[in-house]
Amino acid sequence: MIEFMNEMSKITYLSKLNLLEKFDLGSGILMHKNKILSNYRTSGALLTVGLITSFLVFNTMTIQFGNSQAAQNITDLIKSGLSLNHLGKYDEAITYFDRALQIDPKNIIALINKGVALDGLGKFDEEVKYYLKVLEIDPKNKFVMNNIGSILLNLGNPQAALEWFDRAIATDPNNTKIIINKAITFESLGRLNEAITLYDKVIVLDPNDQAAIINKGRALAQLHRFDEAISNYDRALSINSNNTDALINKAYSLYNLGKNTEAISNLNNVLKIDPLNQLAIGLRQDIESGGKAIFKG
Repeated sequence: MIEFMNEMSKITYLSKLNLLEKFDLGSGILMHKNKILSNYRTSGALLTVGLITSFLVFNTMTIQFGNSQAAQNITDLIKSGLSLNHLGKYDEAITYFDRALQIDPKNIIALINKGVALDGLGKFDEEVKYYLKVLEIDPKNKFVMNNIGSILLNLGNPQAALEWFDRAIATDPNNTKIIINKAITFESLGRLNEAITLYDKVIVLDPNDQAAIINKGRALAQLHRFDEAISNYDRALSINSNNTDALINKAYSLYNLGKNTEAISNLNNVLKIDPLNQLAIGLRQDIESGGKAIFKG
């Protein structure tokens, strides 16, 4: 049974985790939404599938449409809207995207980014309407297919989300970000071995994809395969020794193996990097107070 929680403070333990991704095409940015996605129980354990906030350069898009005055006006309007989106001023951003759409109602970048702004306002039904308009213009647009899947998963409909992720993957079978989203959906359904298979596929495509490596570790931990989980976290840490997600998850698995001193050492390393990390603070307090590990007792 999937249980939804709105506050990080309600989570008993475990990692904030990677990586449901939505694409904001117009900015040339891959945009990770920093929402809690879902919580679900496995063997009595409350585990979290969550998200990180991050921005990665995505170089295949441009918002320069041409040299005409109208095209320049659209470009300027979209740039203004994007800047406001990134500041969280979604209502204001929408006014700029609407002005761009008055000039060109079929402008895909304006349509998508208006959808992103609506997402920021929690207006998911309206957001989907704009993505569907994009698909009328460009039926194979993998970015909006991915975004619709992400919305459905956030709203607690993983089966429908899978269909949209599959459609997106059919247009780009090796898109690692969308494959990760499908894997997260499998996790939410408890289909952990299928999730692991997808994470492995991503790791083959990109051996340094830390999100896939950490998420694979998390899926293994849910199967009580803690030593294997730790090997994955160590692999992520060999890429980035300051990856707090890997450190917290490694601590969690060490804790379940009864290796409390090592677990606390990892959490202390997290707090050196991020002194206010509530997950690390909470898990360390539980260990130090003699609390039981999630999968034990």
